[in-house]
Amino acid sequence: MSIQYIKSIFENISTCSAWSLQIIKITHSSRNGISYLAREIQIEPVGRVDKHIKILADKYLNNEQDGLGQYTDCRNYDGSSDSQVIYKLDKSNHLISQDYELLIQVISTPDTEINPLELKTQASVVKGTIRIDNQEVAVKFISMQNPITTLKNKFWSANGTFHEISDKVLTLRNSVDVIIVNDTVYMLNLSGEKLFNMERSYNKICLSKVELISQKNIIDNFDIFKKCATSGHNPRKFVSFNDSHLEKLVDTRTRKQIAAQFNIKLTNDRFDASEEGIADKIVKLLCQRGMLNPFDAVPMEVSGSRKWT
Repeated sequence: MSIQYIKSIFENISTCSAWSLQIIKITHSSRNGISYLAREIQIEPVGRVDKHIKILADKYLNNEQDGLGQYTDCRNYDGSSDSQVIYKLDKSNHLISQDYELLIQVISTPDTEINPLELKTQASVVKGTIRIDNQEVAVKFISMQNPITTLKNKFWSANGTFHEISDKVLTLRNSVDVIIVNDTVYMLNLSGEKLFNMERSYNKICLSKVELISQKNIIDNFDIFKKCATSGHNPRKFVSFNDSHLEKLVDTRTRKQIAAQFNIKLTNDRFDASEEGIADKIVKLLCQRGMLNPFDAVPMEVSGSRKWT
């Protein structure tokens, strides 16, 4: 599905007249993983949530800078971080599958009694069902900003005197970070990763792949490589780890060829991670971030590689 399809979601907002609003508490636990709590919210006047969604639709359809015009592509999530790309994941994707089911279950049966002002919420969701080409499509617009806030240095007027606002307030956020369409998740920015605690998932992938690399014995000074590969922005890159490329590097001749092409130092016919920058180069190669310029064969870093079409 393309950006055009997401555009059609906003274009058909008016086919739903029963949008509902929920605020979401997200709890992370190193032992138990992630959990959610959703609280349904009623606001007045009646129809205000519908009006809010129409305002959002107008923004994403017509605002070139902050709307859909800022994106150039919609593609499967690969661990890259291109601000001009909308990343999508199916509910069965191993990075989110378990947490996705928990979230959908909670949103489907939200609480209606807990005092919403006592919840430490991190997100809000507006959900409804629209029609596209005579088919019903379930849509959830999620903002990854705290919807309950305490206003600072804000005052309201009564009889010409301004009084400080000390109560907590609910804010309808004017941006969308994640759109769930039926069972497909679209992330308009990477704050959506927090919704499913994806950092935990790609860190696990990273550690397992680094252990696999260790077993192949293709890297000299492996401890240096491991420290680099498992820190900073590198763990997320392992979402696109290419197992077949690793198997090819087991062959000494292939390893020498790659070392020459990408200027990687060899020691005892193994990549030498002791030299500055080499560990990063190895990560990029194995995670499909390194390519050769087709015109002069000069090594290039890319945000992610896909088959030529």
